[in-house]
Amino acid sequence: MQEEPKGARPKHAGHRKKGPGRWILALVILLVLVLGGVLGYQWVKLRRANKFAAAGDSFREANKLNDAAIQYRVALQLDPNNYHALSGAARLAVQADRPEAIELWQKVIALRKSTLQDREDYAELLIKTNRLPLAEKLLDPLLKKNPDIRTLRLASRYSAKIGETDKALEFMRIAAKQTPDDDATRFQLAELLARSTNPAEQAEARKILWDLAGKSNAYKQVAIEALAAAPQLTADEQTRLVRELAELNAKTIKDDLLAADLSLQLHPDNAAHIYQEEIDRWRNGKIEDLIQLARWLNIHQQPELVLSSFPIERAFEDNQLLLSRLDAMAILQRWNDIDELLSQNEVTLDPSVIESFHARTAQEKNAPLDAEVHWSHAISLAASDPFKLRFVANFAEQSRATAIALKAYEQLARFPEQADLAYRGIERVGQRSGDLSAQRTAMAKINARTPEDPNAADQLAYLNLLLGEDVNKNFATAKKLADQYPNRLAYRVTLALGYLRQHNAATALAQFNGPVPIDWKQTMPGWRAVYVAALLGTDRTDEAKKIIATIPRDRLNPQEQALIDGNTVTKP
Repeated sequence: MQEEPKGARPKHAGHRKKGPGRWILALVILLVLVLGGVLGYQWVKLRRANKFAAAGDSFREANKLNDAAIQYRVALQLDPNNYHALSGAARLAVQADRPEAIELWQKVIALRKSTLQDREDYAELLIKTNRLPLAEKLLDPLLKKNPDIRTLRLASRYSAKIGETDKALEFMRIAAKQTPDDDATRFQLAELLARSTNPAEQAEARKILWDLAGKSNAYKQVAIEALAAAPQLTADEQTRLVRELAELNAKTIKDDLLAADLSLQLHPDNAAHIYQEEIDRWRNGKIEDLIQLARWLNIHQQPELVLSSFPIERAFEDNQLLLSRLDAMAILQRWNDIDELLSQNEVTLDPSVIESFHARTAQEKNAPLDAEVHWSHAISLAASDPFKLRFVANFAEQSRATAIALKAYEQLARFPEQADLAYRGIERVGQRSGDLSAQRTAMAKINARTPEDPNAADQLAYLNLLLGEDVNKNFATAKKLADQYPNRLAYRVTLALGYLRQHNAATALAQFNGPVPIDWKQTMPGWRAVYVAALLGTDRTDEAKKIIATIPRDRLNPQEQALIDGNTVTKP
């Protein structure tokens, strides 16, 4: 058989062998195009998200918060983990005082792109909102990595809030030493020193403030204002401050009223002239100035001047000014006039506010049933609005309507973002009324919400030990906290109470032996009662009598009173 010549083979045979290769190449090209399209689409989305986030920043800086919120929302819809949008939205939420700020910041710091400034901004919010355990977790690693000035200042504020004044001062002194020309740091240091009970530290605070007051910068005015409000000023210092306040370039009504306060201290016999001078100077000013002036006159117990200086027609122009007028009438106990005023058509106060005032007037006119009706109506009207409920609760608390205040705070606690404030209100009302059970219930809820907060744990242990309940368990809590935070007097007081409940007065007394002497006149009456019980239990009667003489008995609850009376028996 004769072979076919190679050159005679069909030309398309080679093309059939290359067919699969062409399909593979086409598939690869298709995949590349699809992948490129996806990546391109994601890139476009990211670019658009960044564009919307940048627009949100511009609106936020212009204080157009609603417009900014819309831009950030669109950006996060395009890219839920967009750092630019999340950090901008978090700062917007802080600026607008929105509860979602915490959640947004948590998402920001979980991103790799998060910065030191982000962590510091978040820590500042946590300290401001009293989420102290979270703040501690955030600050601890920052303090271990060569902390900058802002971290040190935040650590100082955190320490001050948890009661560690010495540590707060230590952080501020380090910051001031690193940046001796930073006036913001020096001013914060002065504020801390001014709150001290140590005369030497108070004098140091005044020295720093006088130095800042002598400069022409942003802290000149606030330093002068801080000095004007400081205690234990000499007559020469008061006179100098009156002159300094008068010479401020951007003087406000706040500065003028501070100067008036100093003038009242220097010239008490000239009080009537000083009051009238302030009225004449500001009575035709902006409504915000009139409100401050009216409140100042009420604080100085000058309600007649409030009523005569601001006509009712002017008061109807602004509800805050109208409230100041109502406060003046309450000081004068003109309850019928208050009811008559609130019935006028020109009154535009919220109905819950009107009902609260009606309740107060009924209460003062010894009409308890009418008062109860009005209080109930006020709470009902405010029930769906946490800010209205806060007003009713606070107003009832100030009016000594204890049961109503507790009820309003309990309803306020149903709003998660208001719960901490509400429970603190319940604890405060219980403390003022001597209702230890209400105090303990509120503190137990606070402790349950913030189990890592040592202050809440200490206060709950203190209340339980006062009642003599679960002594061993609460003693263990007190000892753990005192060992962990030996410089906190509050924790040592609780531990001392625990030893008293275990009939160990000597060890209880030893808890008050610290490196720094305790100025008992500056401490809470209840703490002094515990100290007295330890002194009495160790037969140091004369020392106990001296402390007892400084204690306002009306500020003790029955259990603390029992400590002074020598009754430290623990329940079985």
